[in-house]
Amino acid sequence: MRTHVEIDGKSFVLQDDQPLDEIMAEIEAAASSPPAFVTLSAEGRSISVLIRATTRVVISVEKDDHVEQDHGPWSLPFDEWEL
Repeated sequence: MRTHVEIDGKSFVLQDDQPLDEIMAEIEAAASSPPAFVTLSAEGRSISVLIRATTRVVISVEKDDHVEQDHGPWSLPFDEWEL
């Protein structure tokens, strides 16, 4: 399984050893308080992200048996779609 976290349009792949429930709880707590940093282990590095009430976070989990395919423009972040 691979967990993807998108924060304000920037996507990260989390390390497998990070418990998703804890990460989600930490993000929720930071979003409901004054701005606070949340640290994630992603793509072989540690990333600290300042979370506030207006931060948009999308979490998706990809199963190992999923074969990544090119989905054309659908694979681009929403803000990069040409409408």
